[in-house]
Amino acid sequence: MRPSERFYKFTDRPMTWTRAILTGFFLWVLIILILGQLPSWIIYKADQDVSQLISASKHLPFVNSAGLNSRQIQMARDIVANSVQMGALTVMLIVAYRWQEMKRKRTGSKGVQDVVKGYLPGK
Repeated sequence: MRPSERFYKFTDRPMTWTRAILTGFFLWVLIILILGQLPSWIIYKADQDVSQLISASKHLPFVNSAGLNSRQIQMARDIVANSVQMGALTVMLIVAYRWQEMKRKRTGSKGVQDVVKGYLPGK
């Protein structure tokens, strides 16, 4: 059995409550670190190295020879931190969607079922 088949055999099993809780906790910790701590670390690091960032900005195109001022560095820092955060969130959402679609095709499940049928009048 190939490693990918072994992995899919493990992931395609129905989830137990224990496995769901532990997986959810692990994902929660990972997402908190990526979406919360990583942008915070970027902001902290940029605040520590303002003078180096100003001197490095002197070599950027369309920036004068004095470089960016500290307010512009703060704005760039915030743009980078927010871009990293939103990029990570977007990647997580795309990966989750693709994973679910691959699993649906692999296991032969139908798509989204009409779960409200029978509960609403006229359906």
